[in-house]
Amino acid sequence: MTDWRLAPVFGYPPDGKVATVRPSAYAVMQNDRGEFAVVRTPEGTYLPGGGMDPGETPHQTVIRETLEECGLAIRVGSWQTVAVQFAWSEAEQTYFEKRCTFVDATVLGPDTSRLEADHELFWVDADRACEMLTHESHGWVVRGWGQPAITSS
Repeated sequence: MTDWRLAPVFGYPPDGKVATVRPSAYAVMQNDRGEFAVVRTPEGTYLPGGGMDPGETPHQTVIRETLEECGLAIRVGSWQTVAVQFAWSEAEQTYFEKRCTFVDATVLGPDTSRLEADHELFWVDADRACEMLTHESHGWVVRGWGQPAITSS
């Protein structure tokens, strides 16, 4: 079980307001050119992934979200790290304390059966990914890629 008090924190909790805790999971994927997968959504640009549904594990979340956001079937690897991201959701009009689990994943192939029309996949180098990514925690993961994972238990 993750001790979230030990995770790196990005952003700030809202002054005088309570942020809703939102377990989330994201995939770190690279193609054969070393480019990272990033997804542009109506709310911003992120690593593939998102909020965990009740009862889902981080691995199940990134598999589902990558199908929906990227049209890709993936296999999750063994690397994992965590971070907390405070963020405002315009769509839900609330602050979230996103408890993010990041995992590595490998693309198995296309699967557009559940692809969402309002998401756009880009493959970009690490510098460009960090420029594009909305959440600082996602850029932190990309910048630190290849270094030992930070985990808490």
